[in-house]
Amino acid sequence: MKRYLTLAVVAAAIILGGCVKESSLPKATGVATIRALNAIPRSPDFVFLIEESLLGTARFQTATQTAEYDDLEYNFNFETVLAGDVLPTRVATEPLDVQADTDYTFIISGDFTAPDITLWEIPHREWSEGDTLLEVRVSHLATTQGMIDIYIADEMTPPALGSQVATIGLGDFSTAIDLTAGDYLLTVTPAGDDSTILFASDPLTLSARAQFSISILDPSQNDTATVAATIVNQTASASAQLTDSRFPPTIRFIHASMSLGNADIYTDDPLTTPVVADHAFADITGYYDIVRGPNRITYTVPGDTGTILFDVEELVGQGAKVDYYVLPTGNGTDITRGDVPDRRAVDTRARISIINAAAGRDAVDFYLVPSGELIDEATPFVGNLGLSQGPFPFPVAPASYDIYITDVDEKIPLAGPIPFAPDFGDFVQAMILENVQPTEVDFVFIPQP
Repeated sequence: MKRYLTLAVVAAAIILGGCVKESSLPKATGVATIRALNAIPRSPDFVFLIEESLLGTARFQTATQTAEYDDLEYNFNFETVLAGDVLPTRVATEPLDVQADTDYTFIISGDFTAPDITLWEIPHREWSEGDTLLEVRVSHLATTQGMIDIYIADEMTPPALGSQVATIGLGDFSTAIDLTAGDYLLTVTPAGDDSTILFASDPLTLSARAQFSISILDPSQNDTATVAATIVNQTASASAQLTDSRFPPTIRFIHASMSLGNADIYTDDPLTTPVVADHAFADITGYYDIVRGPNRITYTVPGDTGTILFDVEELVGQGAKVDYYVLPTGNGTDITRGDVPDRRAVDTRARISIINAAAGRDAVDFYLVPSGELIDEATPFVGNLGLSQGPFPFPVAPASYDIYITDVDEKIPLAGPIPFAPDFGDFVQAMILENVQPTEVDFVFIPQP
């Protein structure tokens, strides 16, 4: 909570009996809670400020942390880094006379270069000590959907027309919905159609004497459902993105160690049928469904369950798309690594994610130069990229490039030129692999799901 202290500097005459008038500056009488929520698909992150003080950063589908401020007048500012820029640009300012005991959410929508700012105001609710109720409101921010029905019920109650708690249109916020504390499922359908599920949440534990707001949003490239959802506990000042219970996590296997040889991969225990048989160096599989939570992943010699190469437990979240690597190390052994890349498209840049798996080299330099140019006078785009570190995502301006890989501080290409022409919003994955020729490496693009 931020408070203002006014210091009066008085003349020596006051000591001699003079008098001082009270300050005419406004005085706070209470506090409000404040946050911002980014509802613009493919947008860069927004910096959210009160006057010139940082309140937080909102990426698409997320809310900033809740802040408490006195009930005074402020300008709330929104900044983002536009295409081609390095420093953020102020793209919106919203003045507000903050009222005490009120919860404010600034919704960022429209065009991120000149966004629309919508303010939702919810009065803080007072609860009795033994109250078992809670309050929920739902907002519709999914630009790809028309009117939607919202169902909030226990696990045994499927959605059925007439039992929805709200029917709302784009940009609208439902009235308050009072519920008894407990576990609930959130289900979203098109208005009037209870057979078409747009989103079905995992069980939500909603606590008593709390106010919640749930926003229905467009999906990103990380999502599996038709829409996404974010919940904010206004009382506890916490927020989270919800997952759709209908879509299990998935995993694909990437073989990046020449020394390992071929392998069978199992995700069951005891080992019965390999999910991938005879997985060879440089192979990239498709995606396989796995269970949420701990998964036992076992690599064996092909056709021989008695010879274990790896036996690893991987913890996987609901809806995650896992890339699972076998990677070489500098001491001649191999390791496994699970990675869940952020594939969200951002319309101000492209991104390339790179992992160096070229055994025999502790590090390499990665060059990205304009098409047709040599690297003789160029500086590495990524220098000293360590063996099996990462993968690391890097922003890159859309253009036509040539990629080169060299030893550290060298200009003799180990690979390249490799054409690369990313566009705005692209997310590209690649890996650097060992080649049978010691003076070469292979640069491999990894397909997107």
